[in-house]
Amino acid sequence: MRIRTICVAILVATSIQLIAQETRDRSFSLPDGKTVIELLPPEEAADDGQSTIPGSDLLIGMEAFREVLRSGDYLVGPGDKFLIHVSGREEPTEVPVLAEGGLFIPMAGRAQIGGLNLRQARAVVDSVFRRQVQVGAVTIELSQPRRFPVSIVGLVERPGVVEGSGVERVSELINKAGGLAEGASMRNIYVVQASELSPLEMAQVRRGLQDDSLVERLADRSKRVDLSLYEVTGESSLNPFLIDGDVVIVPSRRFILRAMEAVRRSDTYEYVAGDRLSDLVALAMGPAAHYDGSKAFLLRYTEGGTQQVRIGVDLDAAIAGASGADVDLEPGDWLIVRSRPDFQQQSTVRLIGQVEYPGFYVIDDGVTRLREVIDQAGGITELASLPKARITRQLEDDEQRDPEFDRILTIPPAAWSEEEKQYFNMRSREKRGQMVVDFVALFADSEDATQNIPVRPGDVIVIPSSLRTVLVSGRAAFPGAVPFEPGFTVADYIERAGGFGWRASRDVRVIKARTGEILESVDIDQVEPGDNIWIKEKPVRDYWLGFTQVMTVAGQLATVILLFRF
Repeated sequence: MRIRTICVAILVATSIQLIAQETRDRSFSLPDGKTVIELLPPEEAADDGQSTIPGSDLLIGMEAFREVLRSGDYLVGPGDKFLIHVSGREEPTEVPVLAEGGLFIPMAGRAQIGGLNLRQARAVVDSVFRRQVQVGAVTIELSQPRRFPVSIVGLVERPGVVEGSGVERVSELINKAGGLAEGASMRNIYVVQASELSPLEMAQVRRGLQDDSLVERLADRSKRVDLSLYEVTGESSLNPFLIDGDVVIVPSRRFILRAMEAVRRSDTYEYVAGDRLSDLVALAMGPAAHYDGSKAFLLRYTEGGTQQVRIGVDLDAAIAGASGADVDLEPGDWLIVRSRPDFQQQSTVRLIGQVEYPGFYVIDDGVTRLREVIDQAGGITELASLPKARITRQLEDDEQRDPEFDRILTIPPAAWSEEEKQYFNMRSREKRGQMVVDFVALFADSEDATQNIPVRPGDVIVIPSSLRTVLVSGRAAFPGAVPFEPGFTVADYIERAGGFGWRASRDVRVIKARTGEILESVDIDQVEPGDNIWIKEKPVRDYWLGFTQVMTVAGQLATVILLFRF
């Protein structure tokens, strides 16, 4: 019975100790002694409603561990846990760093390592062990970094106290606080130790009064975080790891810079005091491939802020690191980087339609000729319609605009003068950009320079299909497409379409496929494939209306005669 009682007592004591240890691991008190933050284990943290990529946290954590430990910036503090292996013992022992920075080493006693980096901590532990034991060796390894509260104030979505660790960067802490708020600075974020703040400064920080004067006073006691440059350079010092006692201050964005034209990322960027030309180029991710280093300059506002002066810069020298060329920037500066003229200028034409290999073809501007391009495309197919083929040249915007035509469109048609009517008709029928080329003559004689014209970048060559039909439309008995027959006249095609239909007039027009011109049938010597024969309809006449109009005029005329006679 006594043995059973002893076993139960031991079991209860062990359970209480495990619960107490778990409680210590899951929570701690903030410096003011009021707030307790609970640390979720990985299983519970995964259930917070946020989706994660399996293994991503582990990979990111491993990289963060490697970088911060390799840099030597990690400072040991209360809560860190170390695995300590002493030679001659089978299992290592996990020992936490105590509140006053001490670490108890098996067989050797206490070593004061709080506030030291890992290299220094190992040296102290080794020294204490050798002094106390003198035989064997000791190895220590950081097994679990401590977590600590970090204050973040200013323009973040949820300012306050956020839990962090020594393997997390400032940007990760900002994300935990909901991210940057609108108008927040990305390049003037400051990290300062709470011990460096005076009571007045601490009060200002707590009330959210992060004005320019406070930031300027803290400049020599704090680390500046530049997330914009960190994104493009990856420089670790621009986004440092957190340490116990940090206070992160996020002020508002104030001044801007601009990088324009031949840079990889043309945009507006935040200005910070001390920025140089190379910093702005780095923010813009460097010059573009087509930049001209000799044609770069700064536009800077004068003291009045209403005018800009032009300042020449040597961009290549600044990028190379020449101190004299890497000029200081001022708020509002614009960096303009010109492009090299004709750099990889588009020199292609496009072939559409009945060629063997339609698509884009590279040309030598002003040298390559039309027939050469078609030959590069494998030549025309059997279905090609040369009479309907065309080449269209791309016009500049100012060439496409016609102010006179636009002016006429603003006038009611009834008020147009005869010249305006003629101009409107001319422009309406015009095919802007279409070149005058006879493709039939081109393929009959490729040496004919009047048809084998030089092509220009942006030209579009269209070789349509030959339908081998003639369209008979209008008041034919059976309007539709009639197969083309060499030697057929207009009358022959009308007969093939069933002849003239009801209310058909003898006024027949032919719309030429090649030009769109409307001609009278009597003027047509030869009908070509694609032509359109248009049989007009007799106009509807109201004879009673005509009779009444004649009688009205006759009555008026008789009245005038009677007035003059009597």
